[in-house]
Amino acid sequence: MGNYFFYGTLRSISVLEKVIGKKSNHLDIIPAFAPKSELRLVIDENFPVIIFGENYTGVDGILVKGLTDDDIARIRFFEDVEFAPKIMSVETEGKHSEAKYFSQKGVEPSMDPWFYEEWKEKDEALTLVTTELWMQLYGKYTAEEADQYWNDVKKQAYHQYHSQQ
Repeated sequence: MGNYFFYGTLRSISVLEKVIGKKSNHLDIIPAFAPKSELRLVIDENFPVIIFGENYTGVDGILVKGLTDDDIARIRFFEDVEFAPKIMSVETEGKHSEAKYFSQKGVEPSMDPWFYEEWKEKDEALTLVTTELWMQLYGKYTAEEADQYWNDVKKQAYHQYHSQQ
């Protein structure tokens, strides 16, 4: 199944295109909703994890169809060792669809909610720089090997971003 539900930073088409290394015009991107879920900020990071519970109102995101094998390999590298694909049901245009999503594996959710619109306004530009630097490691290292460089990449991105401001 090539359908993926993106709820966090990959919901941004700009970030998605940096990750796959090309424009997204080959993809079918549809607004989607994951019921009984919410987003929490990952501890010590500026990206979210999705959690599930009967009392949660649900999460907006995008359903992406048409990803190539290379796109998926690049996305899996981007998601690093901290997230693993699982299957969930999402709602699109009033219908239920099965989709893969990235579930927490090596990260801890905080108690703080994460809001896409707030992230987009405050942190998307820095995330784009970080993503570009991170994806330069793709093809040189496995995700497991690259993980040791994550904090260095974040520092380099922070300095590069602020020097451009």
